[in-house]
Amino acid sequence: MNPANTDPRLALLWAEEFEQPEGTGVNKDHWNHDIGDGTAAGIPGWGNQEREYYLESAVVQDGNSNLIINATRMPAENEYACYYGTPAEWTSGKITTYNKVGFKFGRLEARIKMPKGVGTWPAFWMLGAKIAEETWPHCGEIDIFEGKGADPRAVFGTLHGPGYFGENPHGKIVQAEKDLCEDFNVFAIEWSENKVEWFMNDEKFFSATSEDVTPNKWVYNQEFYLILNLAMGGHFTGPIADDLQSAQLTVDWIRFYSVDGVGELILH
Repeated sequence: MNPANTDPRLALLWAEEFEQPEGTGVNKDHWNHDIGDGTAAGIPGWGNQEREYYLESAVVQDGNSNLIINATRMPAENEYACYYGTPAEWTSGKITTYNKVGFKFGRLEARIKMPKGVGTWPAFWMLGAKIAEETWPHCGEIDIFEGKGADPRAVFGTLHGPGYFGENPHGKIVQAEKDLCEDFNVFAIEWSENKVEWFMNDEKFFSATSEDVTPNKWVYNQEFYLILNLAMGGHFTGPIADDLQSAQLTVDWIRFYSVDGVGELILH
């Protein structure tokens, strides 16, 4: 296990270290499993023409202090269907803290090793907790990290909100020095009123403020919940390599801190 961040500004409020025996799932006091298209969680479903079906069994701890999300290519005929009606070509996993653990301001970070393979779409991200009443993009979305297998060094940090979402978000893409599947990296945001900053391995690569999205609305001064998933295919990452049979997203830990006393953990 890596020690917690020793920055004197930070106070640890919540952590997932994934230190349970091999085959153990996630802590259900903290996490929900989105199944299929995600509507099982009681919030609106989603869709980016992805080609996976999410299963609880795809998300397990490995016994070496890691959480693994396993994506697996399925036979042409299988029991799973994508939300748009065609058979799902892949199974994978998606977990969320919706209505269990919420966050407002502070620093959220995770040590993650990305999957290898063209067509993979790993993401460590957040949505506004009022999504059931204020649907996307009005609820707000903070992408702490997104990756795409077709561009294995690209690090995406992004906001989606009313007037800046989908193909036209507010964010930045930077390139890592080596493929993100080769080793672990720490992805983080520091989030305060009217401001979000993005970091990779403690180096800031993007900052956004409420003024940056004017005249559109800044919707990030509220509670958000956390999401971790491995999608396959879809509009963002593109086609999946024909010879790819499996992929793994590996998470060493997730930690949440207050920053100089600012940061709220909300337990439901």
